[in-house]
Amino acid sequence: MATAIELRGLTRYYGRRRGIVDISLDVAEGEVFGFLGPNGAGKTTTIRMLLGFIRPSSGSARVLGLDAWRDAAALHGRLAHLSGEPAYLGEMTAASLLDYLGGLRGLPRGAWRPLAQRIELDTSVPIKKLSRGNRQKVGVVQLFMGTEPLLVMDEPTTGLDPIMQREFLALIAEARAQGRTAFISSHNLPEVERSCDRVGIIREGELVEIATVQSLLGEHWRSVNLVLNAPAPAGAFQLPNVRQVMSSGRDVHLMIRGDVNPFLRRLAALDVLDVAITTPDIEDVFYRFYDGEVAGSAGRVANGAIAAVAAAATIPAGTPADPAGVQPEEARR
Repeated sequence: MATAIELRGLTRYYGRRRGIVDISLDVAEGEVFGFLGPNGAGKTTTIRMLLGFIRPSSGSARVLGLDAWRDAAALHGRLAHLSGEPAYLGEMTAASLLDYLGGLRGLPRGAWRPLAQRIELDTSVPIKKLSRGNRQKVGVVQLFMGTEPLLVMDEPTTGLDPIMQREFLALIAEARAQGRTAFISSHNLPEVERSCDRVGIIREGELVEIATVQSLLGEHWRSVNLVLNAPAPAGAFQLPNVRQVMSSGRDVHLMIRGDVNPFLRRLAALDVLDVAITTPDIEDVFYRFYDGEVAGSAGRVANGAIAAVAAAATIPAGTPADPAGVQPEEARR
């Protein structure tokens, strides 16, 4: 499968302040890729380099086969972008602004209308009078109203109510079905869990994990609570990847991960009155990374055990200072 985004050793410093350090990843064409991290982790810095807005201190970013910095003008004609803090011309109505933005992309007037109706955006109101959520709707409409093969989003559902967030996820699913690629920077964890094929987790400027959502969840423990009609025989739950946390006669609490089939076969031999299995969600997994623990993966922690990730990176010898000086707002993102 062809690669839409290819990052190799991508690094950015603002003077001596860390932006991102040694980010390497691939995003396949037609994939929806989530980029997870809290504010200040480096998500926006990464996106700005993907778009050719800022030059890397080292490393490279190739997007749709083009160098993101040298070929930025050509690249911008092949992608649509929604920034985390979109700034619009406040005196214009949403309709006028969307017609203007569409014209820049070669779209006919009114190309945005079906999307605006779908997400219940009143386009007759001047931008400056729109609420935060409705301004975000303007951004969502301009993002999806074209046919560009790549969509790049930074916190795209900020300010949207739950109903509109659900509609946004439907738009992402439709874009995937059309073969378009999406790169979604977010700290909205349920959104990423429901929309993305794979996720990358960035922590203090470093990429600490890349995995499918399913594998991230599958590597972590599930909680199992049993109520038995009769106490289980001694050693009944001495199985691979099963921990017995508590047993008081007929009530048993277990933790299990990985292949559940040996456990299910054992369970079938018991007289079970009730069973409750709680699976972790992406939020549980994410916070484990930010508690300083990450699951091993190729290129990160080779042995597959839980391990600590190094904290802030040091600046390599010979790293040049940013000629424009430190940019505090960008350095915090």
